[in-house]
Amino acid sequence: MIDKNKKYPKGHFMGYGLAIGIPLGMPIGLALGDIAFGPAIGMMIGFLMGLGFEKKYEKEGKIRPRTKNEKKIQKRNAIAVLIGFVILALTLIAIKLF
Repeated sequence: MIDKNKKYPKGHFMGYGLAIGIPLGMPIGLALGDIAFGPAIGMMIGFLMGLGFEKKYEKEGKIRPRTKNEKKIQKRNAIAVLIGFVILALTLIAIKLF
């Protein structure tokens, strides 16, 4: 849960937004007839959600800069997410080809 008195590192809510938005985009992609659009649409939805939360909490003074350790973890996680998306994209391409 979100603690009202806690300060959050910059980018904290972007992760939450993406985690919510991407699954929301999958049914949209299916409804449009191409599942490959789902994650892209979900990323846009999640990015906008996270950006909204970031701005809200920044106005309230509850966003702080990341520490060195948090930056290191963020870089590692970004690489893992990128690899995951590449695998997802390749899987979707393989499904479409066969």
